[in-house]
Amino acid sequence: MNNIIGIDLGTTHCKLVIVTRDSKVVFSGKRNCRSFIDETGMHEQNGDEIFDIVMQLLQEALQHTPPADISCISFSSAMHSIMAVNAQGKPMMRAMTWADNRAALCAKQLRQTSVGKDIFAQTGTPIHAMTPFCKLVWLKDEQPGLFDTAYKFISLKEYVFFRLFDEYIIDEAMACGTGLFNLRTRKWDEVALKTAGITAARLSEPVRIFYAQNKFRDNIKQLLGLHEELYCIAGCSDGSAAQLGSGALGDDEVCVTIGTSGAVRKFIHSPIVDEGQRIFTYLLTDSWYFTGGPTNNGGNVLQWFAKLFLPAIKDEEVYSIIIGLAKQSNAGANGLLFVPYIAGERAPVWDGTATGRFTGIKNSHTINDFARAVTEGVLLNLRQIFDYLPDKTNTHTIYANGGFFNNAFMAQLLADIFGVKVLLQKDADSSSMGAVYVGMLAKGWLKDIVDVKQLITTDETYTPVEEKQAKYTEVFDRYVLECSYYPKETSVKEY
Repeated sequence: MNNIIGIDLGTTHCKLVIVTRDSKVVFSGKRNCRSFIDETGMHEQNGDEIFDIVMQLLQEALQHTPPADISCISFSSAMHSIMAVNAQGKPMMRAMTWADNRAALCAKQLRQTSVGKDIFAQTGTPIHAMTPFCKLVWLKDEQPGLFDTAYKFISLKEYVFFRLFDEYIIDEAMACGTGLFNLRTRKWDEVALKTAGITAARLSEPVRIFYAQNKFRDNIKQLLGLHEELYCIAGCSDGSAAQLGSGALGDDEVCVTIGTSGAVRKFIHSPIVDEGQRIFTYLLTDSWYFTGGPTNNGGNVLQWFAKLFLPAIKDEEVYSIIIGLAKQSNAGANGLLFVPYIAGERAPVWDGTATGRFTGIKNSHTINDFARAVTEGVLLNLRQIFDYLPDKTNTHTIYANGGFFNNAFMAQLLADIFGVKVLLQKDADSSSMGAVYVGMLAKGWLKDIVDVKQLITTDETYTPVEEKQAKYTEVFDRYVLECSYYPKETSVKEY
C-alpha cells in the first residue's frame, strides 16, 4: 500500500491522481463539471452529478492501481459551495458555488455594518457573495420556505462524504471558507450563526484535516472493492491544498496561481486578520494558517478579450495569439491601463458589482497595446493583492502555477511586475498534490509540513529584468492611483 489517491473537486473539473510514496504521479484522470448559469448571477452545480463523477474517477483509478495498493484517499475541494439537504440527506436544491453572485447586494450591505466587521474579525473571511454565510442570509430572505425546512446546509465536498460514509463532517480548512467558522475558537461562530439565522446543528461537524474514516457504506465498499485498511482522509480546501502543493512554505515565499481565476497566498503561523478586510486568513493546522486574496479575473479575461476583439480564433489559440500581439507592444502598453474586474471582484475590493475598464485610451493605441494592457491588468491586480500580505517586502521567491503560465512570456511578466524571482511549476496540479501531501502527513509518511518541500520540483526560473522592473514600478503606481476601485456606498440594512 505505497500509493495515495488525491482528489480535487474543482468548479470546472474534478481531478484525481495516484501518487507513490516518493511523490511520483503514476495515474491522473479528469472529468468536466457541469454548471448551471443565468443572467441573475446564478452559478450552481448538481450534487449527485459531482458524486457520480467522483465515483467514475475512482473506478477508473482502481482499474489502474488495485485497492490493495492504495493506502488512503485524500480530498481537496473548491471552497464556498452550499446546498440544502433534507433529513434523509437528499438535496433540496443544486449547490450554489463560489461563483454564484446573487447575494452581492446582501454582502455589500453586510460588509458596512458593525456586525459584518465583527464577523470578519472573528472568521478571517471577507464578507462577499461567494461565502455560504452571505448565501444563507440571501436564502433566508429570498427562499424562506426552503430555508426553514432544510435539515442541513452543506458543501459539495460534505455531500460526497455523506454519500460515502453516511455522516456529516467538514474539515477545518473548508469550514474557514464558509464565513461562519471562528478562527480562534475553531468552532462555529455564534454571531455569524445568529446573523445567518441558523444553529450549529444545521451544519456539519468540524474535524481536523487529518481526520480518517474507513467505514464506507456497504454499496460503496462493494462497488469499489475496498479493503478495511483503506482510509479516506478529510483533506482540505483547494486553496490550502494548492498552497501546500506549491511548496511555498517559507516566510519569504508566496504562491501565485492563475487558471480561469487566480489567487496570491502565503503561509503564516498565527491568525493575523487584515483590518482593511482586503485579504482572507484561513486555517490549515494548529500552527499553519495561510493568508491572501483570490481574484475572479484570470485566464477568463483573455477569453473575454478574444471573444470580443478576435472572434475568429479558436479557444485553444487564445493564449498564443494574445501573447503574440502583446509582445509587439511595450512594457506598460504605451500608457494604456486595464482594470480586469469583468466578473465583479473578490480581493482586494470584495464587490460583486465591480466593473472593468480601460484607462488612457488614445487614437495611437493598437490591438497590440490592448492585448498587452489586458494581460498586464490581470497581473497588476494580483500585484495589488500581494501588497496587502503581511511581511510582503521580505518575499524573495514566488512559486507560480496554473494554465496562465504555460508560456514563458507570462512567467517573465510576473517576475517583472512583482519584482521577485519566479519558480515555475508547469505540470503540477497543486491542489490534487496538496491533497496527497495531507494524506502522507496523516499516514505518517511525512513527519511535518516542512517535509513537503523535499518532494517539490520546479521546472523553470525567471528573474526580473532590471529595466522592465523599474518600468512596471511606475506602471503599478499609476494603476493604484488611477484605477483603484472605490465601491459606492449602499443603504445599510441592520442585521
